[in-house]
Amino acid sequence: MPCGLVRKGDFRNGTPITLPHTFGNPVGSPEPFGNNQPQSNATMNSNPVTWVPSPSNFGDQTGFSLQVDPKVSVITHGTAGTATVTVTRLGGFAGTVTLTSSGAPAGVTIAFAPNPTSTTSTATITVGASVPAGGYTVTVTGTSGTETESADIHLTVI
Repeated sequence: MPCGLVRKGDFRNGTPITLPHTFGNPVGSPEPFGNNQPQSNATMNSNPVTWVPSPSNFGDQTGFSLQVDPKVSVITHGTAGTATVTVTRLGGFAGTVTLTSSGAPAGVTIAFAPNPTSTTSTATITVGASVPAGGYTVTVTGTSGTETESADIHLTVI
């Protein structure tokens, strides 16, 4: 039995609806609270939906991000260069981050000061005289508890 008439082409303002009626189709995966059936409501105007995410930071990134500047370092044999490693705290993260590096060829050392850090650290990249000329990708990894982030330095030895 219709509950109203179409007046303005808006389903909330008079489209005929036969009761009981369920709007929409069931979704394939459960919503946050396991309700995978739409609610039946004859007017749609009185169907408030409140989602309370759990945990409260749901959808927000927590922890930290890691960036290296410059991303490309050109260093001559037997000399050193530097890069700035920036730790950005996200979502209330208050810890410190321990920095390590991997992927550097034999004869290249990377030292971070300070380490651990909660803001910025200077990576000193020292290239020994015996390191072959070429391009290398060195990965800087920051770790704090179970959180891990990484960024690359593209090292060119000339």
